Amino acid sequence: MARQQISKAIGIDLGTTNSAVAIMNPTDTDIVLHKDPKTKRETTPSCVWKDPRSLQKIVGAKAFQRIGTTPEPIRSVKRVMGKQTSVRLGDEQLTPEQVSSLILREMKQQIEEDVARFSSESAEWIVDRAIVTVPAYFDQPQIEATRKAAEMAGFQVLELLHEPTAAASYYCWQNQVQNGIFLVYDFGGGTFDVSILRSIEGAFEVLGISGNNRLGGDDIDSILAEELRQRLVSEEYALDLDIKNDPEDRHRFEKLRLLAEGVKKALSTSDEFILRSQSSLYDKQGQPVNIDIPFERDEIEALMRPLIARTIPYCYQALELAQKKAGITLADIDAIILAGGTTHIPLVRELVRQTFCADPTASEPRAKCTEPVYKKVDTIVALGAAIRASATGGVINYDAQRSVRVLFRGISVTAARQVTIGGRVEALAPDLDLTDGYIRLTIPDLGFEDEQALKRGDSFGFTRVPLQTSAENLLTFEIFSGSDTLIATVNHSISQSKDALRPTGGSSGTALLSKALSLEVSRDGKPYRKELIKALSTLPASQDDVFYHPGNTQRLRLPLYQQKKMVKEIVIEDLPTLAKGTPVHFTLHVDELAGITVKGTIGKKTFETQIEPPPERKPPTATEVEALDESFQKLTTTLHTQKKSRVEEQYKKARESYEAAVEKEEPEQAVHDFEELEELVASIAPTQSSIEPPRDVFEKVVGECLNLKNFVEALSTYSGITQQGYNSREISKAIETQQIQGDQAFQAGDQTRYTNALVALYALRDHLALLYAKAVKSENTLSESEKAASYIHSILVEATEIDQIATGRKRKDFQNEIILIKNQLNAAARDIQTNPLLVQHRANQAWVRLQQIKNVLVNSQEDGDDGKLVEDHTS
Repeated sequence: MARQQISKAIGIDLGTTNSAVAIMNPTDTDIVLHKDPKTKRETTPSCVWKDPRSLQKIVGAKAFQRIGTTPEPIRSVKRVMGKQTSVRLGDEQLTPEQVSSLILREMKQQIEEDVARFSSESAEWIVDRAIVTVPAYFDQPQIEATRKAAEMAGFQVLELLHEPTAAASYYCWQNQVQNGIFLVYDFGGGTFDVSILRSIEGAFEVLGISGNNRLGGDDIDSILAEELRQRLVSEEYALDLDIKNDPEDRHRFEKLRLLAEGVKKALSTSDEFILRSQSSLYDKQGQPVNIDIPFERDEIEALMRPLIARTIPYCYQALELAQKKAGITLADIDAIILAGGTTHIPLVRELVRQTFCADPTASEPRAKCTEPVYKKVDTIVALGAAIRASATGGVINYDAQRSVRVLFRGISVTAARQVTIGGRVEALAPDLDLTDGYIRLTIPDLGFEDEQALKRGDSFGFTRVPLQTSAENLLTFEIFSGSDTLIATVNHSISQSKDALRPTGGSSGTALLSKALSLEVSRDGKPYRKELIKALSTLPASQDDVFYHPGNTQRLRLPLYQQKKMVKEIVIEDLPTLAKGTPVHFTLHVDELAGITVKGTIGKKTFETQIEPPPERKPPTATEVEALDESFQKLTTTLHTQKKSRVEEQYKKARESYEAAVEKEEPEQAVHDFEELEELVASIAPTQSSIEPPRDVFEKVVGECLNLKNFVEALSTYSGITQQGYNSREISKAIETQQIQGDQAFQAGDQTRYTNALVALYALRDHLALLYAKAVKSENTLSESEKAASYIHSILVEATEIDQIATGRKRKDFQNEIILIKNQLNAAARDIQTNPLLVQHRANQAWVRLQQIKNVLVNSQEDGDDGKLVEDHTS
């Protein structure tokens, strides 16, 4: 007997160290979380190993048991998702997406065991759709890599749900909370995330996000493993390990990490623990390492505390974003929800409680709760993802012949006695035509029947459908063609219960852009990042813009950034010769699954591209680090005391992590930490994108005012002519006043004050330019010395402007020559009184050479063979 097939979406928490999978039952009244039939474990190690004999790829506990052996398994692959790299699995190289797809395929097979129990004689339940969770602070390449991995595992991906949002969904569903403001503190094995969420009638809004994609329980294990290693060295074991270059040493340290993880877990439930092990660990001299070492919670907490304390500033960053977006402060937080295995550590929970939870002795307002919520932290993300999957994915029914499928929206349980049932019919057989078709609904037990024509998109919606109370209601749907031929029949069940739980966090979309997307363009000859799509924008999102061709190139570069990190690079090649200023029409689109596409036109050429990740960034130089440190020190002087101390602590911890990564020769970690330092500096720097025009334009106008003032004064000095309406002291004071006011307004993000200062400077410049014009008209009355002084001054101004272009073009040779020309002009100026005609001759030679340099620079390739940036004239 042919059976109809029923597809219900599942929820997967793809974790760094452990993963979990869940699905809501057919009536949406409870959640089925997969448990290992033998061990009853609710999570599966995110570990993959290839058996060298059978060549079988093994995922989970058996793979985890192979840690410290050869061939070694792959673990923590989540940390390299989105990178252009590969990892070795036995005798083959796999991409991070391929490894993750193996883990996801294992999750699929596991939940299929549970879903099989839903099947009956008339219906077979299948698993082909999923919501997969990702850290809220993931970058676009990491999110896209996760989507690819899920598709490779055989899933239709409905959503890439933020892990904190999933945790909040479960908390609200379990506690039947429809409204509230929550801080979700998600400390997993490899990542840390924090989100501020607001639920209004069960629909979530993300107000603030922060985190660190390389901070988690794995790092704590490494710290404790190093402590264990040092204690064993003190017992004269040969364990001076070269982890980077010696595979055997790497295996030894992995075994130490496993032992350290056991110590961490044991001390999470007791104050003392004696580690005893006569394992297969041998030191470098081949001696077996017999371990009998006592540990106390206090001493272990002292080692862990600096790393755990790094999470707190991220929480304040998320709160600052929530305050900017919605006026939400810590005092508005109703509950602090914990997620992730690392929150099992008592110190983590205590630090969160002491810092954020209600305390009558605290000097500042705190959250309303007295304790963080510590329940199901290992599986809360998967449970929440299952709830979201049911609410947003609905149920898909295939008829027995698989000629059509019917998507039923919403969940399959309700407390109402009458419901609206909506969905969409899709023809699967190529010869089926649903044009002018209709659908008939019958409920035999109630004698109910209704039918309606299929609407646009072959959708339907029955209203005021009666249900039997406290029962499971079987609804039959028959689909007819326009000629009244029965095409297919499917059945759908809805349970009515007065105790039905509402789908908190339900069907409204939560897909959003964690970090703003900016395009690097050229403004006034300098690279500038223009924000196209703002942080926390709801997805899908699009942005249209017009830029301009820089001229003299057949290759354009359009680098996309999130904060200080380049996440994509669009390269448009083989362009025809186009004039400078040719419009570049540009559309950036980010879909619900965070896929980025770009399309546009340049002249007659149309381009459309799926963007690939850029090459991996190289570690910074010592000079770059030093310059960043100097910028940070300068910027912190403008912060108020409380924020300054928090920012300095966060910078210090990231800086220490960077130094440790450099010492251990871990380039990926070093780049990650340096990018965090860059982002921290950017977060306290004046926000360029929110104030127009950019700061460099403002400074240019100030410079023009000062140059004109100096020139007018120079003419007055040599000619003895006093310009009417000119008072040097008052003009200087006016320029200085407007410069200070403009700087302060820019720092404060006050567009009105900033514009007013700029307008005032424009007026001053125009006034000085008028005085300059009058002076030029009087030039015939000037002496030759005065003419020479005027000429040299104007050429020096021109030299400064050309030097700025040379700097932008990275032409050190021209920069050096311009310095030489300036020195020659200043030397010639000494002869103005004695031989002004010779001075004018030398100045003319300098002017001719400067124009030659300028012509080369203006018409040169901006970035050589790498291509040019498009130009933005917004300012």
